[in-house]
Amino acid sequence: MTKRPGTIKYLWLLRHGKAAPNGLQGGGDKERPLTGRGRRDATAFGHRLAAGRGVFGLHDVPLPDVAICSAASRTRETADLVLVAMGKEIPLESFHSLYGAGPATVLQYIRELDDSRESALVVGHNPTMYQLAWELLPRADIESDGDDAGTGGGRSTLQNHGFPTCALAVLRLEVASWGDVDHECGSLAGVVSPPY
Repeated sequence: MTKRPGTIKYLWLLRHGKAAPNGLQGGGDKERPLTGRGRRDATAFGHRLAAGRGVFGLHDVPLPDVAICSAASRTRETADLVLVAMGKEIPLESFHSLYGAGPATVLQYIRELDDSRESALVVGHNPTMYQLAWELLPRADIESDGDDAGTGGGRSTLQNHGFPTCALAVLRLEVASWGDVDHECGSLAGVVSPPY
């Protein structure tokens, strides 16, 4: 099937980097900072994005041109490190309501993105990031086989890969508008995890 201009959106779902245990730094769960490993993974991920289109073997996938994240310390720090290392100025907004949010809430924020944006990065928490990726992929994908590169296979590839800290799922959404994003509208372009 040939892609028609304006009929595809791309969604990069990134779980935050590894964070310090609750209470270790004082404050509550929302204030947990990244560990050294979390900072390294987020920075390395951003450096990979700085290489440009085609990163992680995603040759037809444009890099994110807008980003949103939870306002929790670990997600905001992850997003900031990624964008600085990426070396590209893209808009980033953080939202308190994305902390502790389920997939339906994150999906609502995605639907409100400006349609001039072709590709979006969402930095959030698990299990929500994994669940949202799962819900956007067709149910039939669980029966298909993925390949070793982490592309294809949809739900089965996502399930087999897992979703550790700083893991990324990239979805190709068959929609002309962000407002049309709904369950089972996407396909898995790739899923990757650190080390980057």
